Amino acid sequence: MFNARSARLVAAGFGGLIGLLLLVLAYALWQGVGQDESGREDIGGALAPDFTVTQFDGEDFTLSDYQDRPVFLYFWASWCGPCIEEAPNIEALWPEYRDRGYVFLGLNIWDIEADAQQFINELGLSFPLARDGERSVYVEYGVQGLPVAFFLEPGLQIRSRYTGPLDEDTLRQELDRIAGDAS
Repeated sequence: MFNARSARLVAAGFGGLIGLLLLVLAYALWQGVGQDESGREDIGGALAPDFTVTQFDGEDFTLSDYQDRPVFLYFWASWCGPCIEEAPNIEALWPEYRDRGYVFLGLNIWDIEADAQQFINELGLSFPLARDGERSVYVEYGVQGLPVAFFLEPGLQIRSRYTGPLDEDTLRQELDRIAGDAS
């Protein structure tokens, strides 16, 4: 039968097991288990932090100048393998969505400027591209890995965040969700 010591050992064992399960659950949530498998995360209307950056063509880009339009923000680097796959998909859709009133901006982070420029030239990218030279924009947006895209509705409300490479069909679906009156 159970004595007081046995009861304490059983209780300690169950407590340890529950603690271990809670740690595993916390780790799984931290790693994104349970999120949409596609990499999509609904943000639900949080206001996008404003910023000003200098584009590779020398022009300034201030996000708040485009508050009346849908905006696609894309964080990338030249050394990012998935970015190399994804950039042509963005370039393919840029002319169509530009003509529909959308704004695209690719923000280069964690990179050497010359490498970023070579990436742009080799892939023939024409959509607006800039460097996060102050290294503050990616921090404000909570970017921890690449590639990451943000889809902003008119009013600069963040509709969703997408982590990982976007194929052309997924990119089109996400862009269409933020259309507002642009379409």
